[in-house]
Amino acid sequence: MTAALPAPAVRNPLTERYLASPAGRAALWPEAPDPARLEAVHGALEDRFLTRPAFLEAAEAERLESDLNGVLDLLFSLPDRLFDGDAHAFAAAVGLRPEQARIALRPPVPEPARIGRADLYHDGSDFRLLEFNISSALGAFDTPELNRLLLEDDRLAGFAAEERLTFPDTVGALAGVLRAAAKNAGHDGDTPTVALMDWWPGYRKTEPKIRALAALLERYGIEAVPCHTGQVRETGGRIVVDGRTVDVVHRYFTLGELTADAACVARAEELLDAFARCGTPVLSPLRTSMHGNKRALAMLWEERCRNTYDPAEQALVERLLPWTHELRPGPATVRGEDVDLLAHCARHREDLVLKPSHGLGGTGTLLGRSTGDQEWADALDRAAAGGYIVQELVTPRPELFPGRDEDGPSLWALNWGAFLIGRQYAGAFLRGLPAGRADVISFDNKAYAGCAFQAARA
Repeated sequence: MTAALPAPAVRNPLTERYLASPAGRAALWPEAPDPARLEAVHGALEDRFLTRPAFLEAAEAERLESDLNGVLDLLFSLPDRLFDGDAHAFAAAVGLRPEQARIALRPPVPEPARIGRADLYHDGSDFRLLEFNISSALGAFDTPELNRLLLEDDRLAGFAAEERLTFPDTVGALAGVLRAAAKNAGHDGDTPTVALMDWWPGYRKTEPKIRALAALLERYGIEAVPCHTGQVRETGGRIVVDGRTVDVVHRYFTLGELTADAACVARAEELLDAFARCGTPVLSPLRTSMHGNKRALAMLWEERCRNTYDPAEQALVERLLPWTHELRPGPATVRGEDVDLLAHCARHREDLVLKPSHGLGGTGTLLGRSTGDQEWADALDRAAAGGYIVQELVTPRPELFPGRDEDGPSLWALNWGAFLIGRQYAGAFLRGLPAGRADVISFDNKAYAGCAFQAARA
């Protein structure tokens, strides 16, 4: 069953003006005079598109950038705040096995890379952060191509010009980070060579999207080489792929893939050691897997962590992050009250959501409001064995979207996938579902894709 959603809201005056404009009265569809561009976006976003973009006021975009940087600073500070700088202790606390910690921290890097995508719902008052995927192994870097294709429609182009709308260039921001990494590693040419590298067993599935990103990066003077780990060779103290010397590895492979079995671990150690010997940086380094783990997010609500906050940090966590806790039997402190955690979760079923600590795309997520008491109790018992967090439920306020053909407008709920690259808010990959079936808004649940525009800063 699905509970009733809040009444629709126009999130800001910019959206209100759009819906009242000629552009906002009809469904938009990405079109382009160049079929190759259109085919690339259709393939990357699975040919399911929202009927309009979403909009951010300039102040909203600035605040979002500040908030995401603030949360990332807190997540990166957890080993020092809670574990006296012991990264292995932090890895164990977020659920990594010893061999996973060994791989994640091999070789040591000065700090994690600031490349990630946050999943947020807007509850009608503000954005709320559900999770933060801190990794380069992300999809939808090419979302700005959808912005560009939609601007081929004269109605949207006219509205965008009148309102002075813009959108961040996600690929351009990524290219800047890759170029800086190459320079820091000693590359002094104009065109760094970057290997877009996945683990070899999964490369067949990801290759089309990797090749699409490679084509986009080439516009920014990056020689991008789509490849898998089986193609890596070490020659003359350099990493070589298909005869090309590599300056930087953009990582698509994940810690889970590298530690799937003993053979994978052995191969991963050989690979990472080769990268270290050759001075070839990996972006993002595998240690970011620890900070993007949902247990790390839950630590931000733990009393021992809250006791370290200054007033601004405390306010940020309470405003942006729903209450989140690792699910385990025994006592816990919930908003200052000492409770038995499982009993508390059983009593507040309709206000909570259960999630695996690891995992993407909403897989394994269970909303208490969509289950019965017994099903919820059984799920809590299973999850209490380890590897799950429980989080305060956030319900996105539905927004009006034009219907297709002769259909009237309808209510849709959005998941905002906001990119942070370096310290820059680098655009948003939207996923949306009709409000009546929006328990978990993800591509795995056949969500529709969209993009966002924002008002220019004054």
